[in-house]
Amino acid sequence: ISGWFAGQKAENGDWFAEAVSRIVSDYHAWRRNYFPEDGVVVDSAARHGAEPFRDHFEDRLIELLARLKHDVPFHSPRYAGHMIAEQTLPGIAGYLAAMLYNPNNVASEAAPVTVRLELEAAQMIARMLGHPPDGWAHLTGGGTIANIEALWIARSVKYLPLAVAEARATLGMAARDSSDASHDRRSLLGMSPCAALGGYAQLFTDAAASLGAGPATVSRVHHALLRSRFHAAQRGMASVTGALGSMPVVLVPETHHYCFEKAVDVLGLGRDALVSIRVDADFRMRVDDLESRLHQADQTGQHVLAVVPVVGTTEEGAVDPIDQVLSLRTAREAAGLGSFWIHADAAYGGYLRTLTVPTRAGLGPPVATVKVAGAIRNIPIELPHRHACDALDLLGECDSITIDPHKLGYVPYPAGCVCFRSSLVKPLARQHAPYLAEGPADPATEQRTEAIGVYVLEGSKPGAAAAAVWLSHTLIPLDTTGHGALVRQTIRNACELHALLEGYPRFLQEAGQQAPPVRAVCLCAPGSNIVCYAFAPAATAPPLALDQINAANEAVYRRFSVQAGQRVTGQPFFVSRTTLSSAQYAPETVGGFLNHLRVPVDQYLAHGVFLLRSVLMNPWYEQAKARARYFVSELVAEMYSAAAQELALSLIHI
Repeated sequence: ISGWFAGQKAENGDWFAEAVSRIVSDYHAWRRNYFPEDGVVVDSAARHGAEPFRDHFEDRLIELLARLKHDVPFHSPRYAGHMIAEQTLPGIAGYLAAMLYNPNNVASEAAPVTVRLELEAAQMIARMLGHPPDGWAHLTGGGTIANIEALWIARSVKYLPLAVAEARATLGMAARDSSDASHDRRSLLGMSPCAALGGYAQLFTDAAASLGAGPATVSRVHHALLRSRFHAAQRGMASVTGALGSMPVVLVPETHHYCFEKAVDVLGLGRDALVSIRVDADFRMRVDDLESRLHQADQTGQHVLAVVPVVGTTEEGAVDPIDQVLSLRTAREAAGLGSFWIHADAAYGGYLRTLTVPTRAGLGPPVATVKVAGAIRNIPIELPHRHACDALDLLGECDSITIDPHKLGYVPYPAGCVCFRSSLVKPLARQHAPYLAEGPADPATEQRTEAIGVYVLEGSKPGAAAAAVWLSHTLIPLDTTGHGALVRQTIRNACELHALLEGYPRFLQEAGQQAPPVRAVCLCAPGSNIVCYAFAPAATAPPLALDQINAANEAVYRRFSVQAGQRVTGQPFFVSRTTLSSAQYAPETVGGFLNHLRVPVDQYLAHGVFLLRSVLMNPWYEQAKARARYFVSELVAEMYSAAAQELALSLIHI
């Protein structure tokens, strides 16, 4: 791991600077050697004439570099805020090298090299996630776009059997079997994604057999599909829902990312289509509530476009029980209750699966070495339960998966990725752009093509991002020997922080020191490498109202973040923040946490809870201990000191 990053003090900076210089020199040599007989355009006189511009450039560059020094030190173990840390050196090198060529991955003719790199990089990620070799994966600008695209495809697949049935009738072709009859809408609407896509491919095969193979038949099939009342992309959702007399819903856990509100808005489903599923005390989707919501949709005449379990929730880092969601779908299919698309939002936590490839690596002993009151000691830590690995093992069974290389993949922004289990989804997304590719073809041909732009939501796409992901993932294996070792340590770091936050007063007493008048209350044990918590008065002190607790914790947050007008160099540690509100989390979900804070539910309904949040992505915590630096311990000590001061102001007035 020490060679993968620049290092806290740029320890790898010298050799990487040489690599960067070589990248730039190589690029310039490429320019000089492309038809060298063309000669120069910018001659010596022109270069001399540009000296005023170069002087101005130098001045502005100095200004830019100076201003950038006020950026947040994401590389430092002192930073435990948002989902960002070091970038891998291969990722930076790949991005820089390709950026100089400025390829646009919207089409192969605009990016003949980096389109291929994107496909190879996306396939590496898809294999790591467990998808089969014949799936379809590509990079995106981030998790939001990836999630929207996945639901976009899920919407098309949901209504595909209905559109195929009408297309068969239009073409004068017999239904495949009794369940394919156009009047049996319930069966068609409840068809599994795999069967729906298979029926779509079979339509073209049967049309070729009945009407003759060739482009003319393919065109007739496409036109028949476009004429269907259930072709959502062509007709719009109002036409589809009007013909069905049924409204779609998307089932997401309470912990879902806010981009899903954007997604249902953009797709024309409306935010009322987003149905929230309760989570348990570990903030994992409750499958019993999911089953209840599915039954409710059946009873009210709704239909489910997709169920979205989360792998690495934004606040808690929790991993939803994907294995149980898959089992529930299988049971419903067997009982004739219909199926649904499963999309895993693994934007943050998808790389956790490197802990299980090729086999589960384990998280090590449940103990951490810390430094409290000047003494080094070992403390017990609570590691995530085995059920997270049970979910990760079956992640590849999901119909689609979102993952962000620019988060836990440690590569530069922007680099998201969406993976589909079947490449048959490609023709469903195709947009006709004559200057990018040939017109629509049969599904088998569409599956084989290496084009990207006509099948994705985005237009222009940086080829530099593809090069960054490709180079980083080819050098740092996506398994337990490479990336998994890094991810494993980040989880242990979060568990160490969790144990220190909750046990710090006791550890001080055991060291013969006075316990502080405050305590940290963690939302839950870490599900991966994120810890959420709030400071409250010690159990022996009178309780405070929730608005006072919130105000004190907001004041603590301000101490551990850069406010307007402050210099980043004066900030020793960084954390982030989030809020729990009754609009997202039911009182029952957070009831245990509220009890530990000693605040009543009515105050939660009125104010919500302000939480401090730490993401332990930095790779240097454990290695720093060998140099006698215990950054996690130092962070906890600093935060307890700040919390004691802020809460003392409120306690004085009780």
